[in-house]
Amino acid sequence: MAHTLVVCKPKLPDQYLTQRVDLKRQLDQMHSGHVMYFPVFELVPDLASLLTIRPWLETTTDKPNHLIVFVSPSVLEIAVTNLGQWPANVYCGVMGRQSAKLAIDLGIPKDNIIAPTGENDHETEDSDGLARLLATHFEAGSCRVMVCKGPRGRVEFPKKLVEMQHDVTVLECYDRKVIEQSDTQCEALFARTSEAVLWITSSETIEALDSQLARKSESRLKTLKETATVLTTHPRITAKCRELGYAHVVQIATGIQSVNSWLKSNKKSMENNNQTSTATPATNPQSVATAQSRPSFSNTAQPSGQWLGKAAFFISVVSFVLILLIAFAGKNQIEKTRMAFGERIQKESTTLDLVKEEINKSSDLAKDLKTRFDLLELAQKEEASQRASLEEVYNSLLASRTEVSLSEVEQLISIAKRQLYLLGNVKGASIALSQAIDLLEGTEKPSLLNLRTALEKDLTEIKALPSDDLLRLAISLDSVVNSVESLPMLSSVQATTDQTLAQLTEEEAPEASTETNTPAVTDTQTQQGFEKVWTSVKKVAQTVWYDIKSLIEVTKVDSPEVLMLSSRQETDLRNTLRLSLLNARISLLSRQATLLKSDLERSSNLLNTYFDSKSIQVQRAQTVLAEIGEVQLDLVLPELQATSAALRLAVAGQQGERQ
Repeated sequence: MAHTLVVCKPKLPDQYLTQRVDLKRQLDQMHSGHVMYFPVFELVPDLASLLTIRPWLETTTDKPNHLIVFVSPSVLEIAVTNLGQWPANVYCGVMGRQSAKLAIDLGIPKDNIIAPTGENDHETEDSDGLARLLATHFEAGSCRVMVCKGPRGRVEFPKKLVEMQHDVTVLECYDRKVIEQSDTQCEALFARTSEAVLWITSSETIEALDSQLARKSESRLKTLKETATVLTTHPRITAKCRELGYAHVVQIATGIQSVNSWLKSNKKSMENNNQTSTATPATNPQSVATAQSRPSFSNTAQPSGQWLGKAAFFISVVSFVLILLIAFAGKNQIEKTRMAFGERIQKESTTLDLVKEEINKSSDLAKDLKTRFDLLELAQKEEASQRASLEEVYNSLLASRTEVSLSEVEQLISIAKRQLYLLGNVKGASIALSQAIDLLEGTEKPSLLNLRTALEKDLTEIKALPSDDLLRLAISLDSVVNSVESLPMLSSVQATTDQTLAQLTEEEAPEASTETNTPAVTDTQTQQGFEKVWTSVKKVAQTVWYDIKSLIEVTKVDSPEVLMLSSRQETDLRNTLRLSLLNARISLLSRQATLLKSDLERSSNLLNTYFDSKSIQVQRAQTVLAEIGEVQLDLVLPELQATSAALRLAVAGQQGERQ
């Protein structure tokens, strides 16, 4: 008898094709009867929630590990499709091998996937197995976990992760929309009641299916529950199916491969059962005939004993009933044995398929290892060849270890020229030439010896020059330019005195007495009383004198019009002083001695005429101008002709050796 596989998996929108294409491909390869698609739910992605995954990944945290757990293949495909490229440093946790294969098909690296294999009780393909697997992979409190799930179910799994002290975020990625089944679809299912095999992947699916079929026909649903076989993937789903009244519920592993293995094994067991059922009725008539022949024989042997006939008839009836009971009990035992053998064969078939899959993987791995080994041999040969080349180059470098690259020497000479001609930095030029001489230390080539001799000669001439740091003086002049706005002018100077009121009212410390006898103490107290009175009178006099001196301030100026400047004129004077100082700075850096001298004189005259020379800021500005005025800008700088000629000869000689 052929089976009709009723696939009740939830339906995804049309843009999610990975599971749908893979399921269709595997169903086409099964060739095990009719397949009926009977989706009960349609999953509606929550796009607003899915957009929060990327910001969650980009948030900084102190946890060393990041993990996203998907509780079902549907939520895995929805989330990864909307996420796009999987981050390299994030782990992916799924509930079994089927979801792990889907994750690889969606582009997640295999090394980032954590999934229980179901090979032992420790790695069961469910949330408990994944929780135990995560406990062995990560330390407590070392992970930041996002659990992507549907609107209901899997509430215990995040609690287990919280108990492991991980940072847990729960995200509901989709909602379920019930699909109302048409009368035609339900009628097609009822028509195949005796051969239907329902593949149920969630307890919500069987509840919704039972509710819709009950509204169509209660009697036909009851028949379906008594005859149809239900394949489940979890004990919770199995318990729900039996609670709803389904008589034949079989729990299998997840994945379409397990469904295929069960269908194959159950087909063989049903064929064997049909043969056994066909042979059993042939034995029953013989037993009945034997039982019926006994009273006939008894009646023939003793025709005169009526009570013996009744007893024989009663015995034959009892024997017949006992035979029927024994046959019924044997049939039940055979059915139980058949079911047990069917389940055993199914498990063995599933295990055999898994072993075959592992053997194929091992074969692929062996081929991969052989390829890598060949690549390693090739790389080793290339490394040996490169090592020989490097040894040859090293030997050639050892043979010519006295050669010195002239590029660095040429660069240092160029730096010395720029420091000398552009900035007038004699010290910087001497440092650059000294480094060039150090590079040529120990050379034996005549051209390089001539270059070193020329460098030493030019270095001696440069060190004989006065080393004025023009850059430092320019920086000092910039500070004077920046302080022009704060320089006090004579037209706005306030009255100042030599002493402040605080200094005048400062108390003098009393002298300690060293006398210890009683008469001396009395004289000291009398003297201290007179001193306190004198000190008080002196303070009053000093305060009055301070007030009198503060009323009038006398300032000596050469030109009376300096004190009569307006605010606009003061602003113009400050701008004029600033421009004069900036011109002096340009003349200093360009080594224009005549222009620098005139700019400095103009600036000094403005400072001495219009600004308060008693101010510390004005005095500091005058000091800087005086220091710049002592700089010698009309020096005759060496042109480094000998060094340039020797460098050209050395470069030409090196190029000739290369050719």
